[in-house]
Amino acid sequence: MLARVLQQIRFNHNSATGIAVLHIRDHEVQLLMQQAAGKPATVLVQPVNQGNWQLALENMLAKVSKSMVLTLILPPSMYQIIQLEKPAIAEQELLTALPWQIKDLTEIALEELVLDYIDLPAAPGQADKINVVVCVKSQLQELVALVHRDKLNLQQILIEEWLVHELLEYADHAALVLMHQPNQEVLLQVIRQGQLQFSRRVRGFSKLHQYSEAELQQGVFDNLLLEIQRSMDYIESQLKLPPVRSIHLLCSGSDRTDLVPLFHQAGFSQVQALQLRSELQWATALDVNEFWPAIAAAGSAIGEPLA
Repeated sequence: MLARVLQQIRFNHNSATGIAVLHIRDHEVQLLMQQAAGKPATVLVQPVNQGNWQLALENMLAKVSKSMVLTLILPPSMYQIIQLEKPAIAEQELLTALPWQIKDLTEIALEELVLDYIDLPAAPGQADKINVVVCVKSQLQELVALVHRDKLNLQQILIEEWLVHELLEYADHAALVLMHQPNQEVLLQVIRQGQLQFSRRVRGFSKLHQYSEAELQQGVFDNLLLEIQRSMDYIESQLKLPPVRSIHLLCSGSDRTDLVPLFHQAGFSQVQALQLRSELQWATALDVNEFWPAIAAAGSAIGEPLA
């Protein structure tokens, strides 16, 4: 993603001795480092004080070896996702045309737009759709400048929403993942055959990590069930996908394992805490709920040759 931002700072990955993933969050910066594919990883956390993510990032970058390949993960506050019909033009022309397609759908000025996109499955009889991610160019340039100053080996820039498919085993059925991070709205995604099929932010649940079980049962949980059922109905009736056969929970900021029995009591027996695919077993010692974006990004980076 956002490959154009990296065009000026490509390095030779053949000498890489490990991977590092920096995940910028609104309240902290996380650093995951792994010396070799499949080996145990270490995680460090740096709080973000008074919104100064730049200082927290600088402190973390100082801990990254120049021989590692580096991935940056952006938080939702640094990007916007826009869904629209895919323009009927050649693929090589699409990135040039997209800024003009979305300029009225974002507050980012045209000259400040940096974007990328992924294809979404089209429902029978409907036009192809894409999800476009847009970022502020000057903010990304600031990020890249910090990395370049330390002469680090930046491999990719990713966003949280496009990572969860890296965590699950490949399956032909539709799997729904419910994700929540503190002070973010719940994210529902459907993954099938290793590909993102559906993504939706559900408003009204940004404090899900703070509710007691008693508070959940006073209406919050019923409302969440309703939104999940609506999403499941939509992917069957509108997207013509197979029924959801598994629902996976990723809830950070608190131990929300108490949600699983609540789902089961409500008849959602297919709900479970997310289990990592076999290739990511090196990460089972980590808190998956807290560090899943970094774990997923590390999994996607393993394709690069490591010495």
